[in-house]
Parts: sequence; structure tokens; C-alpha cells
Amino acid sequence: MSSKSNWPGHTPLPKGLAAPAKRALAHEGIETLEQLAEFGELKLSKLHGMGPVAIAQLEDAMEESGISYGAR
Repeated sequence: MSSKSNWPGHTPLPKGLAAPAKRALAHEGIETLEQLAEFGELKLSKLHGMGPVAIAQLEDAMEESGISYGAR
């Protein structure tokens, strides 16, 4: 099964994300990069367990998928 989704609005979070970051996102109900974009950069940076490496991984994945913060 492919890790990339062909369904618009269903781009999965990147593999290799640290467990604390995964838990922080799961606690907020974030399962896709589109949900992350709507959640916002400032709120993301304030989540417990979300460090600079995880944020960089997420932002790289968003950039590769053509997704940016504030996207609807």
C-alpha cells in the first residue's frame, strides 16, 4: 500500500515522525497534512512533544505536497 494518498484532503503525516510528536498530533485529532495546515503554525509550535526536528519534518512534507498553513 502506498504511503501517499490520491484523495484530495487526505495527505498522510510523514513516516519517521517521533512518538511524542505523533501523540501530540493525535491528541489534537490531526491525522492529515491538510488538518495540520488548518491547525496552524503557532498552535503547532506550542504543543507538548513537538520539537524543532518534528516541525521541520512536517513542514518539509507539507511543502512537498503543496500544502501551506492556513489552507482550506
